[in-house]
Amino acid sequence: MPEPDKQTEGKEAKPSRLNEARRIIEEYAAELREIIQKLRRKLN
Repeated sequence: MPEPDKQTEGKEAKPSRLNEARRIIEEYAAELREIIQKLRRKLN
């Protein structure tokens, strides 16, 4: 019976790790957008 418990723990942990990774990537992309906008302003 310990095996099903491990499987449910793994399933619960994966979405939270996925959500954390998505959040980090979205923050990084937003920072890159800001940098690009600042560079465009300087070049124009």
